Amino acid sequence: MIDPVISLTIRLALALLFSAAAWHKLSMHPHFVTSVRAYRLLPDRWLAPAAWFFPAVELGIAIGLLYPALTAAAVYAAVVLLAVYSFAIWQNLTPDGRRIDCGCFASSTRVPLSGWLVARNVLLILAACALLVPNRTRALVWVDGLTVLAALLILWILWTAGRRIASTGPALRRLGSAR
Repeated sequence: MIDPVISLTIRLALALLFSAAAWHKLSMHPHFVTSVRAYRLLPDRWLAPAAWFFPAVELGIAIGLLYPALTAAAVYAAVVLLAVYSFAIWQNLTPDGRRIDCGCFASSTRVPLSGWLVARNVLLILAACALLVPNRTRALVWVDGLTVLAALLILWILWTAGRRIASTGPALRRLGSAR
């Protein structure tokens, strides 16, 4: 059994994550199409539909996580989607020097592919799977709401720091090896 505060925190964090990812991909759609093309896993005629499909699925997952009756379906969809993303990243971790932007959050900050992105996705899969564990039954009180808000804030700070490290880490490594 899992405490409902932990379950609610994971549910809201993942819903925010997937909705933000979908928003970024839709708002910067041409950039996301370029990212999908760079992976070289889909024929050209499938690029445009895939670039609409992935954010639509992310948005569906985010909405599903907000409704307890849809949580299991949203979790399974999240696991499959994150596994597909991880496979695509893993397939493109090549020593040939190709620098592909992950396209995770189609933003102006490039995040090159790395094993850390696969590890991140595995952690997200594990977090999503935790939502399949039954909740302990107890009433939520006001302090639980504060706990959830504080946890979401801390997770956001950690996520932002991790993205910054992922985007600057490879450049720092190249700078260090240039000596």
